[in-house]
Amino acid sequence: MLFGGAGSRFSFGVFLKPVTEEFDWSRGSLAGALALAGLATGGLRPLAGLLADRYDPKMVAASGVLIGGLALLVMSRVETLWHVYVTFVIMGIGFTLASPSAVAKIVSAWFTRRRALAMSVAGTGSAAGETALVPIAAISVAYIGWREGYMILGAILLVLILPLVLFLLRSRPKPGQHADGYVEGRELDETDLSSWSANPNIGLSLGKACRTGLFWRLTFGFFI
Repeated sequence: MLFGGAGSRFSFGVFLKPVTEEFDWSRGSLAGALALAGLATGGLRPLAGLLADRYDPKMVAASGVLIGGLALLVMSRVETLWHVYVTFVIMGIGFTLASPSAVAKIVSAWFTRRRALAMSVAGTGSAAGETALVPIAAISVAYIGWREGYMILGAILLVLILPLVLFLLRSRPKPGQHADGYVEGRELDETDLSSWSANPNIGLSLGKACRTGLFWRLTFGFFI
């Protein structure tokens, strides 16, 4: 999921020159669409986390992959600049739903003792996607065309990534299953984060998290 989302999102540079040349747009005007999508992604990330908490994070993520894939297909048909801006905002919404917010919810439900390792392995999907899909997009643009390049990226998300998310991803252990390292009866010491419970269903509320320095250091780091 992160492979497809990050790879598609960071392929923008490949399309910048051919799109601006075809429509005689300035690079700044087209780059503005990416900036607007980035603002939408940043502003909506807390909402994506809230949805992953309240509903099935797998379905939240799958919805994001679907929206992002469809937006990529729409990009192959744009004719005016405002089409690009609207499509990029929609694309940003999709990739926000299929972001690490949903991944963190799912991984945390399955892993406790090896959670850091699991999160790091999942996170490599983003870098792998950038490494693999950007060259694929570049080759498509060079030999077929930029519209076809967007269609190929959209097809990868809808035909390959989305089915994998739907059929292989599990939001949480089934009844009788537990995350690794789970110990029945352990409680959370809210004054000492080092004694965090192995039970993935016990955690800090948003209000309590906001009163910890760790929360704000993480927020500041991701904001930068």
